[in-house]
Amino acid sequence: MKKVILNIEGMSCDGCRNRLEKFLSKKADISNVKVSLEEKKAYIECDDETSTEKLGEYVSECGYESLGEAE
Repeated sequence: MKKVILNIEGMSCDGCRNRLEKFLSKKADISNVKVSLEEKKAYIECDDETSTEKLGEYVSECGYESLGEAE
């Protein structure tokens, strides 16, 4: 397992945060996720083989934009 922090754009309320958390939690290669509306970040624990690009695709499928990994 690895931990990835993604910068997320497009969330405006707790409903957005909840929606993204639930959506990502259902992906087989993600074991844990916490989304912070205030920080505009998603804290994700996922399989070692899962790329940042793949995580970004998941975020996009849910209707938000991944701005890549946080530094």
